[in-house]
Amino acid sequence: MAAANTIFGPGFSVEVPPGFTLAFSNPMAGFYRVFPPGVSQFNIEAMIQVRAVQPFELPGLLETLYSLENPIVAMQQAMSLQLAGFLGMQPARQVQMAQGPAHIREFDAMNFLGFPLRVMVVIMTSPQAAVEVLVAMTLYNWAQYITPCMTFLSLINLGSAPQPLPQLVAVVDQGRKDQIEYRLVGPNGESIPLTALPTNVGGTTIINIDASIRTGNINGTGIAIGEHSIAKVNWEPANNASVHS
Repeated sequence: MAAANTIFGPGFSVEVPPGFTLAFSNPMAGFYRVFPPGVSQFNIEAMIQVRAVQPFELPGLLETLYSLENPIVAMQQAMSLQLAGFLGMQPARQVQMAQGPAHIREFDAMNFLGFPLRVMVVIMTSPQAAVEVLVAMTLYNWAQYITPCMTFLSLINLGSAPQPLPQLVAVVDQGRKDQIEYRLVGPNGESIPLTALPTNVGGTTIINIDASIRTGNINGTGIAIGEHSIAKVNWEPANNASVHS
């Protein structure tokens, strides 16, 4: 394991924030795996993978991302990610990030240890390059890792001139206390919805909305009151006790 600083590959680079650990690297292929602060090889509760995408790969990669409703495609994707299976997923969506158009697909999945995960696949594109980013974290501890993971995502540079860094905001919707939506807010006020995560998992409270509003932040990320734009991932484990053990 080595301390990370700058990682780079064909057409992209990332100034890795302090506290991240570089777990695996193949600079020639543009493939990296990093752990956010608080994660080690003995306790992998969250990780980020970044992979350079060659131009000939991009159409097929996007087709797979938008075809996960197909059970065969979903099974193949789960196997490729070493997951026991999917619990539920959100529709694929496209957002305009500072780097360029990004295609996002999120799903909740079970790993082979029986723990539920949130997996976020982001295909970021620009005229110069494209990368596939995989963010995975245990649902029971997402609040610990979401801020550094989303900050890392915002720092990926796809060959353009450095851009002003957007601010990460946790959006609380008084009518949707079942989830917290995270957005990047750009210097001109543009809002980019990234993900929405559950406040309760298997009967366990992850975030108390009212308490968070009183403190004004969630683990250091400022709160804004507004309406959510991202749908919830719906799933019901067959046995919550086995998931939580």
